[in-house]
Amino acid sequence: MKASPNQIFSLTLFVVISILITGTVLAADNNAGYGPDVTLSFSRLDTLMLPALGNISGLTWMGPDTLVVLNDIPDSLSESGDREVRMTFQDREGEILRMEDFTGVLHRGLAWDGEFLFSCGDADDGSSILYRIEPDTLMVEEAFDAPGNRPSGMCYDGRFVWITDRDTGRVDRFDNEVGEITRSVVTPGFSPFGVTFDGKYMWITDSGSGRLYRLTGARRRWSATVSTDSFMMRGENVLLLHDGQSFWYVPEGEHFAVRIQMQ
Repeated sequence: MKASPNQIFSLTLFVVISILITGTVLAADNNAGYGPDVTLSFSRLDTLMLPALGNISGLTWMGPDTLVVLNDIPDSLSESGDREVRMTFQDREGEILRMEDFTGVLHRGLAWDGEFLFSCGDADDGSSILYRIEPDTLMVEEAFDAPGNRPSGMCYDGRFVWITDRDTGRVDRFDNEVGEITRSVVTPGFSPFGVTFDGKYMWITDSGSGRLYRLTGARRRWSATVSTDSFMMRGENVLLLHDGQSFWYVPEGEHFAVRIQMQ
């Protein structure tokens, strides 16, 4: 029996509507748990004491048991009476393993890519310099121009070093293989500071909004925000790090890191 034109039109319309509905449902499923309106929370577990020298301006895990900390010591606290910057190596118990003077070279941020340490310093003209440091000798192996003038937090995602810049409201991707910034992403909030990577997601603290954000995928898309009940530190520069198992954050002005568990 041959279908009439009306029957053919109705059948075609039904198929098109079904495809659209199915696609919408699949898209919704694929995006479940994503988007700026998704709210997360965390619980606080314990703390790790850090060197009680001035301000903590950068830190990174160098392997599972060694924490590297950058201490910015103001002239009022230093033995020399001048501002000093020291790189301190410690274990999980807080015991100091090594300490080196980087005064006049480094100022903020630390990251470890499995081969080199990376940190930033201020140039005389107000620009910033990204340093690649050999871990055994702690000699500067190479220096690169850093974008912006207020690099703050740093992390390594398994391929690239990422650097937050709170003055420009973005996070910049440094490719060590080519020695250049190869991507910049505008972040939620307007003053990004701490940054870390947990193996899947990037996390950023913002001193302007006081919030903690999750970014997803290669394009670092804003995918969730930690609730204000768990994290709200407006006006504070909070550093982040991840040791391969747990998140840690360092409240501004404190000499301890708080270990947290996302829920």
